[in-house]
Amino acid sequence: MVFVALGLWSGGCSDPTKEARQLEEAGDWEGALSAYQQVLGKDPGNLTALSGAAVALMLLERYNEALGLQERVIAADPHDAQTRVELGFNYLNHQNRPADAVKVLREAAQIEPTAKDFTFLSQAQDASGDLGGAEASLREAIELDSEYGYAYRLLYALLTHEGRSAEATQLAADARAKGVDISEPQ
Repeated sequence: MVFVALGLWSGGCSDPTKEARQLEEAGDWEGALSAYQQVLGKDPGNLTALSGAAVALMLLERYNEALGLQERVIAADPHDAQTRVELGFNYLNHQNRPADAVKVLREAAQIEPTAKDFTFLSQAQDASGDLGGAEASLREAIELDSEYGYAYRLLYALLTHEGRSAEATQLAADARAKGVDISEPQ
């Protein structure tokens, strides 16, 4: 009986992935990262640990370190839209690589064609200088979800910036007709 208790106590019941998730829930991102790194030390291709470590690094504002893990996740998982979004914003906001952001955010929008994903794509297209692409992506976002106000706001700002005030005014009227107020774009 003592032997069994010692066996359990000596580490047999420890699950680093479960521990990492508990640490995430508690907001202990350093601890979660450490637990994920423990998993990766034994299984470098573990997608759950790669993803978890990448998220922890992003939340710890260690963007350069997160980058490689995010790239490994998307290379290994062609269906992971969320990591593509996170990588896209890492490229866009922290790596000064808008063209790479466009690529992975386009992939995310193809995997999960949501208004949010097309709006994210439009932001990268805008940053890369492709205003036509940004406009097309925002119009796609609005088509997918006619009540997604952020897409309207961004499109309104883009049209206004381009001096297309009549189109911007019509867009605002169309949005109001759908219950979306964009009179003061953010």
